[in-house]
Amino acid sequence: MHIHIVSIFPDIFKSFIETSLIKKAQEKKILTFTFTNPRIFCPGKHQQVDDTIYWWGAGLLMKAKPAIDAVESIIKKLKSKSFKVILPSPSKEVFTQKNAHTLSTAKHIIFVCTRYEGIDYRFEQYMKKKYPKQFQKISLWHYITLGGEIPAMVMIEAITRLIPWVIKEEASRQDESYNIEQNMNNLEYPQYTKPDEVLWMKIPKILISGHHANIKARRTEKTKILSNKKPIPWKKMSKKK
Repeated sequence: MHIHIVSIFPDIFKSFIETSLIKKAQEKKILTFTFTNPRIFCPGKHQQVDDTIYWWGAGLLMKAKPAIDAVESIIKKLKSKSFKVILPSPSKEVFTQKNAHTLSTAKHIIFVCTRYEGIDYRFEQYMKKKYPKQFQKISLWHYITLGGEIPAMVMIEAITRLIPWVIKEEASRQDESYNIEQNMNNLEYPQYTKPDEVLWMKIPKILISGHHANIKARRTEKTKILSNKKPIPWKKMSKKK
């Protein structure tokens, strides 16, 4: 998979792509990155990528044309039609494990990371018209970040870990929370490691019994409990001492 990042702050990704399994995936030639700064498509000495918002809108807005030109310059170089253009932004569509599975099969993903108050709506309008099947505006959840770079990193981690051989153990992808085979309605059972006792907390005896059927049954039971457990109301929690 090749990931293309459109950002005016590409250095934010420097440590991200040079760390852990993301770095190893690149060494294995499973994953590659390129960065495009939309400023290079801005005319003038100062390469101004933003401007004030019409009708006294607060803050600044990124211009549509530089971002459009950046995306088009990337698409023109692609040899494959298997690509997605992702705009991390407040949206009705919220990123889920299902999105991650779908996007993990794409050969190219273009993340357009905006800043300030977002981007001129005409960018989205253009992408929807020209690339209706490839363009998606996705939100992480109902909160706002300073820009699209961090949300893009979260999505990249969720997507790329599903690509074969990025994570060595196949079972790590199959037996996990939000499993697509269980309609993403499961939370993984509690897990433990050595030592057998930490402070006053001991590993459940059944897990060191060696009885595989009982251990599997316990894990299934705990997964069901965690997945269906309702949160305790805050008022009731506050009364506990």
